[in-house]
Amino acid sequence: MEIPRSSLCLLVASMLGTPASAQDQSIDLDGTWESIACELRPQAGPDGIASWYLKRSINFAPGRIDAHFTTFADPACSAPLVELKFGGDVNVVGASDVAPGAKEVDLIVNDYLTVTPKMEGFAGFLNSADPGACGAEQWVVGVEQDIFESGCSVLGVAANAPTTEYEVLHFSAGHLYFGARPVDGRPLAAPEDRPTTLQMPLKRLEGGMTQKVGADDPRVPKHVEIVLFEQADGADPEKVRAFFEAITQKMNQNDTLLYRTVGQGEGGAWLCVNYWTNRPDMEALNAQAQNWAEEFAAMGALVKPSSVRLTSYDTGL
Repeated sequence: MEIPRSSLCLLVASMLGTPASAQDQSIDLDGTWESIACELRPQAGPDGIASWYLKRSINFAPGRIDAHFTTFADPACSAPLVELKFGGDVNVVGASDVAPGAKEVDLIVNDYLTVTPKMEGFAGFLNSADPGACGAEQWVVGVEQDIFESGCSVLGVAANAPTTEYEVLHFSAGHLYFGARPVDGRPLAAPEDRPTTLQMPLKRLEGGMTQKVGADDPRVPKHVEIVLFEQADGADPEKVRAFFEAITQKMNQNDTLLYRTVGQGEGGAWLCVNYWTNRPDMEALNAQAQNWAEEFAAMGALVKPSSVRLTSYDTGL
């Protein structure tokens, strides 16, 4: 396959800026976090915006971060293109305005950076570098090399050069969010480059607090809607969950809401993730829901209106 060089370099730069710190003991990050679905990474290239697909796995331990990203050639994340692993240190700077409880963190990739090509075309792309300018050996599919010391000219990675990225981390309702990457792939190279929005969340492999409600559906969701909110003072969490179950049953009558995941976090924080057939269907049903006065009557006593934050994403599937 043909590898668009400039888009690929931007993709690698954007992938390096995603992990965050386990050093902030006010939130529990220890363990392994993974993507909840195949993720879309649009990247600007010479021919416009290109679509890249990604799955992330990040392990946290006290003072330690180890990340494993896999980029795929297809929107189903079934054809791996390249694996990237890296580790390093993080400084927690302070609070972020992106979301309540979010943190500003500085990531320093200073330990290792390995690349494993998963397709012949990608191995050939890496081998197009001058000898010694991208790894110590010839690149072979399935064989990992550490490029931290050698660098990699075709990926835009300098030799023996720790990389600092200025990130945002948000933990809510059992899910972990990182800052959204610039669509043009620019690195977060300075404090003023910190993200102002969030990516799709990661799930913890063990100990998550999310409960799934709604009916299973084999169709692929093309749009994801994420709602963060806090329950009202004195509200019963079971009534909050029952409220969402009732609304879900109502929405399921329209056959456009494929899945809904509702999770309860600490301090009255909640997360609701809606998986829709597509954006127009979501917008149409949400417009209808404005007239569901009876169904939404209980919401005022259960949810703090000022705490509601909503974002939505096209999955590219």
